[in-house]
Formats: sequence, C-alpha cells, structure tokens
Amino acid sequence: MKRKSSAADRSQGPNISKMLRFTPGKNVDANDIDAIVTPPGYRGDSWFSTETSASVSSTDQDGSFAEVCRKPFGRFLSFDVKRSLFSGKRLSEQADDSPVTKRLRETKSSVDRISLQSLSPTSENENVKSVVHRLSTDDDVIADGTRPYTLPTIAGKHSDLKAISPETMNDVLQGCYDDEIDHVTVIDCRYPYEFEGGHIKGAVNLFTHSAIQEFLSRHSCSHASSKKHVLIFHCEFSSERGPKMYRHLRSEDRAMNKDHYPRLNFPEIYLLEGGYKAFFYKFMKQCLPHTYKPMLHKDHAADLRHFRGKSKSWTAGERRQLMRTTLRF
Repeated sequence: MKRKSSAADRSQGPNISKMLRFTPGKNVDANDIDAIVTPPGYRGDSWFSTETSASVSSTDQDGSFAEVCRKPFGRFLSFDVKRSLFSGKRLSEQADDSPVTKRLRETKSSVDRISLQSLSPTSENENVKSVVHRLSTDDDVIADGTRPYTLPTIAGKHSDLKAISPETMNDVLQGCYDDEIDHVTVIDCRYPYEFEGGHIKGAVNLFTHSAIQEFLSRHSCSHASSKKHVLIFHCEFSSERGPKMYRHLRSEDRAMNKDHYPRLNFPEIYLLEGGYKAFFYKFMKQCLPHTYKPMLHKDHAADLRHFRGKSKSWTAGERRQLMRTTLRF
C-alpha cells in the first residue's frame, strides 16, 4: 500500500532539513514518486535518528537503496529526483561534448597525422646529437660539423680559436687554396688610423660590434654555409681585439641560426697568429701601403683615446646586458 508523507509526519520526524533519496527496486514503478522518495528519517511506520552521521545508507528487502543527505527538502526535492532518474543520460551527453573530450579528439587527430619519418631514429634530433658528438670529439671539423678545416692550423694564444700562421696567410693571398676555397675575407679589427697606415691586401676594417653585425646580416641571405667562404680575423697582435670580434661574430651567427642548428653562415673562421705586425715583417709586399702604424703611435694619441672610449662603452653595454640576462634567468 502506498503511503504519502503528510505535514504531521514531517513535524514528528527529527531534522526535517535533511533529505532522503531512493532508487526504486526491481518491483517498484519508476513513475511512482511516493515509492521513490520518502521524507527524511522515516522508515515504515517509525522515524529513525540521523544526527550521528552526515549520511546513512540501507538496503530494503525489495533491493531499494536509501541515502540520507544534508540538503534542504522543500524546493530541491523534485530537482534531485529528476537528476537521480536522468543522471546517466546527462553525464553521457556531457562526456561527448566536454572541452576535455574535444581536446582529446583533436590531439588524437594530430597524432594520427604525424608521419613515421618524424619518429624514426634518423630524425633531425638524432642528426643534431650526432653533430654535437662529432664537434666535441673531433677538433678538426669546422663549426657546423660538415667537413674538416681547409687551411692548416697551428697552436695559438687562444685555444678556443683556430689560428693560422703568417705563411699560410700568404699562401691564401697567393691563390694556393683557390681550388678549395670559394671566397676569403680578411677582417682587420684595428682602429681606422692603424688600418689606413697599412693593411693586408683586400682586407676590410671592422672594429665595432655593429660593423660585425652589419657584415653578418649582409651575408646571411647568401647562404654562405653552402659555400666555402672563409673569414680570417686579426688585429695588431691578434691578442685582444681580433679574438673578441671573432667570438662576437660566431655568437651572433649562432643566434641567427638557432632554429637550424648547427647551420652557420660562416662555419670556417681563422685567427691570424701574431697579427698584422708579424705578417708585415715577413710579407711586406702583401700590404698596402707598405707601412705599419702601431696603435700607440705618438701622432694618434687623441684618436686612441677616442676609440678606446668607444670600446669601453661597448664593453660596459655588454656587461649591463649580461647582468640583465643573469638576473632574468
């Protein structure tokens, strides 16, 4: 016999603010709300207490499941009943259209589009690892790892830079390596008054970082790495200015090609050991004019102060940039 809860029943039961929800048993009609929902704390003809716990569960003889929750009974009753009856359908619909499910489907589609070649052991990452290993173990390959150095090198003052002797420099100017080298650029890093006082034939005067960057940008579109375009740096003694500009160009070249490592615009660079002074005293005829003007020439004291001041400002700028980078990372 069906029993409907009355106001008197609800007034007699303890803690009416709680709610009891039933899932119908096997022999109960799902459309019979009274058989599904009973006021809280009521079982058969008597009330039971729910004060000792937040939730009480029991199973009746017909297999129905009772759950007591701390929720308002009044206006939420019909909502909870409907949600209980149709929760399976609602969850299924949400699962199909949820953002997470959509992202999973998109990811699966992207993965399916990946070619097997990109996942093969001979992928680009493996090639990069191979080049890095070769560069770290073989000191005779150029900086992109594609081939050995063309010119014979010697042990110089700077162990991290490849150095050539004045004799090799003269052989290059004489055309002894024309069948192996496409083009050679000699970069003189001395101050302008030194350069004008005598320099190696065909040399260009680049003594600032901006000039080096301009030179690099001008040649970056010509894909110099596909040709044997060799650079040879030097200053008066190849002790400070020449090596610094050598390193700066290599650093900028790496940064310019960071997305295509180990490609470089100029992978083959040398430093003329002993600088212009050593070369001049051995091969004066290869210099124009046939003179040598030292940095500390007495007639150019003002020029020296001017260019040294610029050099200090460039160095200070580098230090400030290094400090900002260190603080940032």
